[in-house]
Amino acid sequence: MTAIDQNAAEFIAEAQEIIETFSRTLLELEAQARGSGPEPDLINAAFRAIHSLKGLAGLFGAAAIGGLAHSLENTLDSLRLGKLDLSRPVLDVLFEAIEVFGRLLAPQGEEGGGEVDTEPVLLRLRQLGEREAESAGPQDSLEWVGENILSVLTEYEEHRLRENIKAGRNLFRVHAKFDIMQIDVGLEQLKEKMKGYGEVITYLPSADGSSDDAIELDILLGSKGSLGEINAALANPDVTVHRLTPAGEAPSAPAPAAGRPAAPPAAPKPAPPVMSEGTSRRPEQQPRTAGSTPSRTVVISTEEPDAASAVSSEASLRSLSQTVRVDLRRLDVLMNLVGELGLVQANLGGVLDGLRQLDHSADVSRELQVQIRDMHRKLALLQQGILDVRMVPIGQVFDKLARVVRKLSRDLDKEIRLIISGAETVLDKLIVEELSDPLMHMIRNCIDHGIEPAPERVALGKLPGGRIELRAFQKGNRVVIEVEDDGRGMDWTRIRDVAVRRNLISGDDAASLTPGEAVNLIFQPGFSTRDAATELSGRGVGMDIVKTNIARLSGMIDVTTDLGRGTTFSITLPVTLAIIQALVIQSAGHTFCIPLNSVLESIMVETREIGTIEGHEVITLRGRTLPLLQLSRLFGLKPLNKNYRDPNRLYVVVVGLAQHRVGLVVDELLGQQDVVIKPLGSAVRNVPGIAGATELGANRTVLLLDVGRLVDEGVRQSDAAFTIGGGHVR
Repeated sequence: MTAIDQNAAEFIAEAQEIIETFSRTLLELEAQARGSGPEPDLINAAFRAIHSLKGLAGLFGAAAIGGLAHSLENTLDSLRLGKLDLSRPVLDVLFEAIEVFGRLLAPQGEEGGGEVDTEPVLLRLRQLGEREAESAGPQDSLEWVGENILSVLTEYEEHRLRENIKAGRNLFRVHAKFDIMQIDVGLEQLKEKMKGYGEVITYLPSADGSSDDAIELDILLGSKGSLGEINAALANPDVTVHRLTPAGEAPSAPAPAAGRPAAPPAAPKPAPPVMSEGTSRRPEQQPRTAGSTPSRTVVISTEEPDAASAVSSEASLRSLSQTVRVDLRRLDVLMNLVGELGLVQANLGGVLDGLRQLDHSADVSRELQVQIRDMHRKLALLQQGILDVRMVPIGQVFDKLARVVRKLSRDLDKEIRLIISGAETVLDKLIVEELSDPLMHMIRNCIDHGIEPAPERVALGKLPGGRIELRAFQKGNRVVIEVEDDGRGMDWTRIRDVAVRRNLISGDDAASLTPGEAVNLIFQPGFSTRDAATELSGRGVGMDIVKTNIARLSGMIDVTTDLGRGTTFSITLPVTLAIIQALVIQSAGHTFCIPLNSVLESIMVETREIGTIEGHEVITLRGRTLPLLQLSRLFGLKPLNKNYRDPNRLYVVVVGLAQHRVGLVVDELLGQQDVVIKPLGSAVRNVPGIAGATELGANRTVLLLDVGRLVDEGVRQSDAAFTIGGGHVR
């Protein structure tokens, strides 16, 4: 990778992270807009994110992204200053900007890549600015607060002051004294206490303190609480609270917080020149006139600096995050090296076994065994460390899906409530990225096919708005992701009839289908219940692609539905595909690996214990019927050696995904080994039941079985077999 390519990759990675943060913040703001109103801190966070993106785009010469970020920054600045309300049209434009950013960052040749027209969204942002100018009106006077305070407030701080007054909150000036060596800790503790009672508007360094070992601050606080409540809450001998009152109200005398004796009343003293958080006022500054802004100089800050201020100090160049971005391809190289180290370890074990058979080699053998054991421990730690680096929370995908739900609900005029849980569940980065499209297809189906229009829901006794739940949780050594809606559910008879009409299944076969088998027809290529194609559905593609993509990840998808009440899609996935523990087996003299996290147990059975139902082999295991799959027969393998196994005794490896169980009939169990999965060549890439390849000792390349496809095949055979008997193996 050239230096230019590397710089572009770094820019795209950081820009995408900023945009995802901005998207999450917008979703929170939208939720708050429906309630008591947006929090100022969230609007500030959105503003800071876009300001950072603008600076990043300027650094890398991304003019289109920088221009859009600049216009977006102006709109967000108007929001934080109260010049623009966070209405639904405003949110629509902000979310549209996110989609445009995504297309601008897409590589050439990919969907959304290439030339992107940003003018439509820029025009809408300019129109919002014009609306802001039209709505501007006169504001109430704040002279009673004191010119010495007003003269140094930033425009944003003055806006927050007005908002607190408009909300009917009391204004307090909290005077606090801190030891100069402990100011960070002391101020943070005081701030947390005050936040529980209201909004900290600004920090105003005081000129009262003359001690060399102490710093005094005045803090402007807006709160619904009374003077007595604030005193009791802060409870510190070095804190004094004074209430600011409008003209005509009796001023309240400064009151010490609980824990310090009250001082005798004294004549009011003119307030000293003050300084807003992160700023200082030079002596030559004149009081601010309308429309002017005092100059700002960084002095001290215990919070994140204002994104609009200039960044010039050396400290500001340090990253606050301890996260290091790593290209996944670099991790793949490390993972391959770990796999090769594992092969070296296995070969050393073979050398050790050879030494043990020689005379007079006991000491050498013992020492070599100690070294191999130590190497095994360190290799396991290295392997786990690399796997941990690859793990990311699945919330990265869930956040994108929240935007999809918002957009589709607008397009289809349906009110949808998305409930997310388990976003902190971690998966391999590669799996998380590959999950985006399958989950999006399922969400689209839930909204388009599942959730009824509001009048229909009300007529059925449901709430007008639909509900979609997106859940992720760990189940053993696998991860389960569920997508559930409370819509109309699936009518299995209609699905069956549509499949017959579209020639996906014959009429005779359809007559013997069970409800579960009929519902699974939605995964057939070309299946669609829509007679005409729309922008969202009706083309016969979607759920078959979902199943294919999930199978490619060694996963499995199940669907359960309740007519009139809703549908649940359940995906079961391995945590990682990079390096896994595998059970090495032999069938017809050929060696295969089975992912150990799918193996439930291995048993020995006699051939006389095997029965058949409708031509399919089964055994009874602890009172439960278990379908069997002969690997040699499934892959059409001819025995390499006629005496490769005892014909009367068989090994059965019981594998399972979700609630499904299948027994794989094999000839030998050769042990367990950590393996690195390698991609398949074109010759075997599309062979059902094969997930990848790996290397074992002595430079042997073996195939890794796709347990999801094998279980699916076993369940399909068992369903067909037990239809006549009236039962199902599930």
